Amino acid sequence: MRILLALAGFSMLAAVACSSATPSIIFTSDRDGNLEIYSISSDGEALLNVTDSSENESKPVKSPDGTLVAFQSGSDSNNAIEVITSDGGTRTRMTNLGGGHRYQRWAPSSSRLAYVYENGSDSTIYIANTDGSNPIKLSSVPGDEVGDWSGDGKLIVFVVREGEGRGLYLRNPDGVNERRLTDTPDSSPVWSPNSRKLVFVSTRDGNSEIYVMNADGSGQVRITDTDEPEHSPVWSPDGRKLLFVSERDGNAEIYVSDSRGSDLQRLTQNGVRDDQPVWSPDGKQIAFVSYLDGDADIVVMNADGTEQSRLTNNSAQDTDPAW
Repeated sequence: MRILLALAGFSMLAAVACSSATPSIIFTSDRDGNLEIYSISSDGEALLNVTDSSENESKPVKSPDGTLVAFQSGSDSNNAIEVITSDGGTRTRMTNLGGGHRYQRWAPSSSRLAYVYENGSDSTIYIANTDGSNPIKLSSVPGDEVGDWSGDGKLIVFVVREGEGRGLYLRNPDGVNERRLTDTPDSSPVWSPNSRKLVFVSTRDGNSEIYVMNADGSGQVRITDTDEPEHSPVWSPDGRKLLFVSERDGNAEIYVSDSRGSDLQRLTQNGVRDDQPVWSPDGKQIAFVSYLDGDADIVVMNADGTEQSRLTNNSAQDTDPAW
């Protein structure tokens, strides 16, 4: 029987998390001896081991409708993508091939997933239903990373990291009308909420910086310009701001700016590594990973950086928050 855990001296029921005005945060933790997927309410009062198995499970991604979680199970070189209900009730293995599966990304309808399949030196992007049925090869170009689906579900942006074909590409999810957007070393592309722009990371100028461009590849603008790496860009739910990580002040901290890189604000002042920021669905809060005690913990703060609250506090590694 699945056990609802106690945190900070409170006794909690699963209904607490479900009834909260703000959806629970999904994350990876090794607190029970192996990597598993957990959920926790934004006030830290309800913690649930969602997967509760002896197998390693990591990299959770919540479906747009909030009912499902896609994650990777197994070792890095030989794993599968699985889908589980957010309450841990029903679990489905989506892929059954040997090799590595990466970068699972939900369609806006929450009915399909795109993912990278690696078998030796070959890397291919596929799309399938959540039960693994009707798999479609997205492109003949070897894809190394799935970036994101456009909000209308009509396009997927993906990454080719090396060789003459490197860059960012667009493709219809049925595998037609491929368009190459860039021919430089770019990665981590994310659609704006209105699907008119893409934010991405590029090392074209020597170090990792944040760029924004129009959805057709035009109007490419570098919005960060420092000698230190910037990465992990995320649009705010209203599309007005960009959240990202910068090492410009000597260690990884979380910053926010407008979509042009102006009005820059440093949100964390911890003197340690802060990473993996994600917005709450209403844009009022930000969850991130902080290494205040040397290990990774999940922390929540207001969108302006105030009222930082640690949701997890243990010697385990709590990472990969997904809201």
